[in-house]
Amino acid sequence: MEAILLLVNLLAFIIGIGSLICFILVLVKMFQNDQVTMGVVCIVLIFCGIGPLVAFVYGWIKSSEWNIQKLMLIWTGCFIGNLILVAAVFAIGLSMAPDMMEMQQQMQQQMLRDFPQQ
Repeated sequence: MEAILLLVNLLAFIIGIGSLICFILVLVKMFQNDQVTMGVVCIVLIFCGIGPLVAFVYGWIKSSEWNIQKLMLIWTGCFIGNLILVAAVFAIGLSMAPDMMEMQQQMQQQMLRDFPQQ
């Protein structure tokens, strides 16, 4: 199970780097096409967590005009890959829940044996 989680983390890291690169390339296209305000807004909104989402949507809107369809397809693939990884982590967590509950009960019983109530 640990090997699977390590693999998932590695894939998440690679996908995250890919998404970051796509975000930066879309920002560059914004500035190259005199969309400075939109570029600055996306950079500022990074701190709110929605800057990349705004850039993603705007990039798709302008993809034909800026000729970045391939870039946007790659970024979309990264986005979908991330969703799949989140689902996988959720499923792994659910599969581990019974084991975790049993471990918690064993620890509680051990504590009651080691520290009896007075």
